[in-house]
Amino acid sequence: MDELEAVISRCRLKPFAHQLAGIQALVNKPTFALFDEMGVGKTKQVIDAAQVMFSRGIIDRVIVVAPASVRDVWFDEELGELYKHLWYDTHARITFFHSKQRGWEWGEGKKVLDWVITNYEFIRKGARLKELLPLISEHTLLVLDESSSVKNYRALQSKAVIKLRKKCSRVVLLNGTPITLHPGDMFSQGFIMDPDILECRSYFHFKSKYAILGGWQARQIVGWRNIEDIQSRFAPYVLRRLKTDCLDLPQKLESIPISVTLSNSTWDVYKEMRDEMVAWLSHTTVSVAPQAVVKALRLSQVTSGFLGGLQEAPPLDTEVDSQLYEPKDFSPLPPKEISKEKLDVLLQWFDTRLSEDPNIKLLIWCRFRPELHRLGLALQSRDIQLGFIHGGQNKSQRDYALRLLDPRTTPIGPVVVIGTPASGSLGLNLTAAHTVVYVSNDYSLKTRLQSEDRVHRPGQTHAVSYFDVIANGPRGQKTIDHAVIKSLRKKEDLATMTTKAWISLLNDA
Repeated sequence: MDELEAVISRCRLKPFAHQLAGIQALVNKPTFALFDEMGVGKTKQVIDAAQVMFSRGIIDRVIVVAPASVRDVWFDEELGELYKHLWYDTHARITFFHSKQRGWEWGEGKKVLDWVITNYEFIRKGARLKELLPLISEHTLLVLDESSSVKNYRALQSKAVIKLRKKCSRVVLLNGTPITLHPGDMFSQGFIMDPDILECRSYFHFKSKYAILGGWQARQIVGWRNIEDIQSRFAPYVLRRLKTDCLDLPQKLESIPISVTLSNSTWDVYKEMRDEMVAWLSHTTVSVAPQAVVKALRLSQVTSGFLGGLQEAPPLDTEVDSQLYEPKDFSPLPPKEISKEKLDVLLQWFDTRLSEDPNIKLLIWCRFRPELHRLGLALQSRDIQLGFIHGGQNKSQRDYALRLLDPRTTPIGPVVVIGTPASGSLGLNLTAAHTVVYVSNDYSLKTRLQSEDRVHRPGQTHAVSYFDVIANGPRGQKTIDHAVIKSLRKKEDLATMTTKAWISLLNDA
């Protein structure tokens, strides 16, 4: 370790002890995965390890593939991770590999470490992949950020990554939540790392070893077995550390409810829709998880004061499964506003907090895009700096919002950033805020955990407070808001629930 520590002394930000161990593992093992919890510093470990390997002549290029929403976490030449962690004596050239390529350089020197940043969605098309493949040599390190993006072995982006991997001598997978649905998520990730890890040449082979089949004609996966064997096979190739084990962070406080009482008219709409869904589920005999999620989203819409716009959604676990969690309208018709109980209560809550703390820095998550826009319009009358994070916005708008809650650039005075969890839950540093409000929740457990940890990570100096806006019926009846919070607290993912579980959840609500 002494030789490595001498090299690491060149770091502008000294690594923590656990990060030093991670860097050592990345340098020593050509195939590796950092599955540390969000906020432990996976990106820093990779950047430092890459520079160690570059200084030793092991690599001369790094190709980073990330979700589109995470590209600038690496690339941004003012607030990005490369800008933060490149050493003073490293000459690096950073290229954004996209339809409109751009780049910047760092440092000086004869030898150049090339960084190529791209995203999974962009390299799906063969023509774009063909442009990228010639850049790869035996001295290339492939980094797959948020590696659960390739958990579906049939997806085009997974097939594209496999082609890249075959030409790269080294690979690193990064993910705070590598298993988002079930142990089957690890097949494709393990296959990309090295097929010999699982010794399964196909997903069908993997299922025969680890899945329990049942249901109609015994074709459905109803459970998993030999999990210990999967764990032992990955163990030599993986590091997984939790924040509580290696960082001295301020306390992460348990969520506090902000109760909202629905009007009689809103409750009537809610009850009718709930009863219709329970009846539909009761007569369904096939796997209905994706459809059930969409129907349940309609209930969540009603508690937020909207109706319509969610007619159907793509199936889960496909290359477009992220669309289910992106707050887009699946119907051509936009949702209709039917009430604003949550909005009124939240504005009253905010005005009270603002009077208590004139320098408040607040992050608000809204599951639905119309809900986000409505809240933004209402807050514009307040004397605050306001930003937004959501899909489809232009880069300048997003950058402005990120700077509002980045501790290096946050302004003096009150700041509110409103975002959709699916668009802002990955890779961002929003630690200038230490108060987080969920007006409505995404049903994905991964998205909830990731969005919580945008503020609870290194750089946070305060205990972090979380609030959930929860709707009740006129006489205190529970709604789906209660059911969602209950499931998320139990670390359950509603997107994978069975029909029976959905009926139980809705009847309890």
